[in-house]
Amino acid sequence: MAAGILMAGLASCALSIGGLQHRTNSYTVGGVTTLVVTDQAGNVQVTGGNSAAISVTEHISFHGTAPPTTHHTASGTLSLDSHCPATETCTVGYTITAPRATTVRVSEGAGSVTLGSLGGPVTAHVNAGRISLSSLAGAVDVSSHAGSIGGQQLSSASASLHVSAGAIDVTFAAPPTALTATSDVGAITVRVPNSVQYHVTTSTTVGNVRVSVSRSSTASRTITASTKTGSITIEPSG
Repeated sequence: MAAGILMAGLASCALSIGGLQHRTNSYTVGGVTTLVVTDQAGNVQVTGGNSAAISVTEHISFHGTAPPTTHHTASGTLSLDSHCPATETCTVGYTITAPRATTVRVSEGAGSVTLGSLGGPVTAHVNAGRISLSSLAGAVDVSSHAGSIGGQQLSSASASLHVSAGAIDVTFAAPPTALTATSDVGAITVRVPNSVQYHVTTSTTVGNVRVSVSRSSTASRTITASTKTGSITIEPSG
């Protein structure tokens, strides 16, 4: 383990209800600047806090064999990983509190991802599930194959949002410098402060487009929104 990393003792409990078993594991890790979560099935919630360490609680549900979970640190990166044994059905959810400046990267198979009160860059890719964003200040790069993306009180300068099938609905508290929102099938709604002008580019094959923010073809701030099937709305926030 890298020098300077502090690991608190592991706390766990178990419960069995009607054949479905539940376990929780909790631990704290210090000296981390980057958090990487790889989860096959389950919900992931990461919230920024004032502590200098990362606190993790694993919520494990399974029939039969418990899914293995791992966590390890290297060069300031804490990596969390879980997967279900072959032929077993299980979920592993994570509730995490991290320092606000932590870089966060989440890869999720099936389940929701919730990211809030973070100032560092965040990346989240979900195969099936909703992505919820709130009070983020760092660069955002998120995508869901089947699901939706929602966001509020965002102040990120750059944001890339993509869904294959699902809606995008985000509200910015500060004007973004570069915002891209794309969906193959689904409506896109973007709300941004109207205190500046934006260079807006929109594209939809089937659906209506409504843009009511101040815009200019020479503006340095850009908003790009495109969907094959669905409406596009870009309007003032607040």
